[in-house]
Amino acid sequence: MGGSTMGLSLATSMIEAPILGTSANSFTRTVAPLYSQNAIVNLTVSGFTVLPWNFDASVAPPKIQSIVNAADGTSGIAPGGLISIYGQQFSPVNIATSQLPLPTALADSCLTVNGLPVPILFVSPTQINAQMPFEAQGNVTMMLRTPGGVSDNYNTVVLPGAPSVFQAAIQGVGTVPTIVRSSDGEIVTAANPVHTKDTLTVYLTGLGATNPAVPTGMPGPSNPLAVSILAPQVTLGGVNLPVQYAGMAPGEVGVYQINVTVPSSTPTGLSVPLIISQGGMNTTIQLRVVD
Repeated sequence: MGGSTMGLSLATSMIEAPILGTSANSFTRTVAPLYSQNAIVNLTVSGFTVLPWNFDASVAPPKIQSIVNAADGTSGIAPGGLISIYGQQFSPVNIATSQLPLPTALADSCLTVNGLPVPILFVSPTQINAQMPFEAQGNVTMMLRTPGGVSDNYNTVVLPGAPSVFQAAIQGVGTVPTIVRSSDGEIVTAANPVHTKDTLTVYLTGLGATNPAVPTGMPGPSNPLAVSILAPQVTLGGVNLPVQYAGMAPGEVGVYQINVTVPSSTPTGLSVPLIISQGGMNTTIQLRVVD
């Protein structure tokens, strides 16, 4: 029993013992759909097999609709950065992995960019979270392979740097940038503002290639640290913030951090713009700053 889609047979092969009967004692195979439409019973010389009702249903091929960075959902993508791919028919299940190095196939879904395998963190029917390979730069083509088929080519551009700060959901506060004050180890909010002379750690993605180089799918090292080759610039209220470190966060895949200090000359206010610039790309965040 089976179907056909675009000339592709969906018949399900079944293994059975050879028929040894004679013309006087023949055996007839039987396929019995249950009245409840919950299963199909297939009777052969090997016994019987119970199949799900939709065992031969056609599976639609995947379709990629958009690719964004996984930090704030904007379009800038850089080598080694975390990305989110949105579309349809990606996977029948939701699966996340903490395996290291990250697998390049998850739940029978496999991504490639310019033929390079892409490490995957999470798959669902409509979303995949992954890491853009460090080798991918410039104009690239992404494809997704699933048991349902192969997606159309999706063309996008990978920039040398595209800084994008991760967003954290805090109960009772909402979504805020993931910027941590070293003095208390807490995320910056309106109730826990930036202070002049603070040291801040900004968690982001999209800072690109590092020295030493980190293999795609592997976490950032702690000794030596993987420093971003293209150094970012950070300002707060127009004042340059000295950058102590900019590179991969140790132990994290595709996650970077920037450590900065806040000069006493930084202007205060309820909404002071923090701007991170790298290679002609920038991102802006509004922060409360006090003395």
